[in-house]
Amino acid sequence: MKQLAMIVALLLTIVDIAAAQAGRRSPSDTGLTAVTLPVILESAPAQGDRNAISRDQIELYDGGIIQEIEYFRPDYSPAKMVVLVDNTERMQASVAEMTEAVKALAANLYQGDQMMVIGYDEQPEIIQDFTDDRKKLAAGGAMFRKKDSPKSLDALQATINDVFRLQIGVTKRVIVLISDGYDWESTTPVKSVVEDLARENIVVYVLQTQDRTYGAPRRRAMKPVDLIEKLTKATGGRAFPLKESQQAAREILQELSERWYQLSYKPKGVNSFNTRRLLITVSDPKIHLRTKLEQPGESF
Repeated sequence: MKQLAMIVALLLTIVDIAAAQAGRRSPSDTGLTAVTLPVILESAPAQGDRNAISRDQIELYDGGIIQEIEYFRPDYSPAKMVVLVDNTERMQASVAEMTEAVKALAANLYQGDQMMVIGYDEQPEIIQDFTDDRKKLAAGGAMFRKKDSPKSLDALQATINDVFRLQIGVTKRVIVLISDGYDWESTTPVKSVVEDLARENIVVYVLQTQDRTYGAPRRRAMKPVDLIEKLTKATGGRAFPLKESQQAAREILQELSERWYQLSYKPKGVNSFNTRRLLITVSDPKIHLRTKLEQPGESF
């Protein structure tokens, strides 16, 4: 009997080692790292009551496997928002239109929110650092200039690396991209940008201008409209026409202040080194939620 017990123990040890080598967690592993997702409420029966939605109404699937939600609660913290502006020569928007959009976003900031303005062509340039001073933010538009070609993906990657990775403890991280989605020979791949946006829980909104290519296929890059769709859907964001910047600014800042939630869970039954598809379902058909499409795998 004693020999049998030793053999069983040895077999279990071998199984655990094999699972670890394959990148899978053993069922007995309790050291799971909690994941927090930003979740945005699009619509609900009672918009005024932020506590009307509970975790019992929600199901979360990670990699097709239902997960146990630890908490789902409103996020009342202030936001950090970067307005990233393509101010290149062929951008189908005037400096006045871009400046008006920045002013509208600044005017709708809630208490505690801070905004940064970055203009870019082949290189990004900080026009105004993080502040809640509406006058300083509005004055930044005077520095917009229309020249060169846009390295949009490089500018997004620089914003992730040099701005948001320094913002420790900030749960509301937003980029408002003013662009038609056109990118000219960035060295950063689309996949890398999308993965890093998701890894940092950054939500991308776009104030979209007329596509300068008018839908023409591109040999070595995505169509501008396809890039905008990928950035917004992958992060749980939205796109608005730049010409409706006043309404867009109100809706974006309202989502940030009144419809932003945090969902926390410990992924179980998944390979943490793989990128997995996320899906949130709600029992009430009148409630609609948005979050990022995928959870990136852990990096070594």
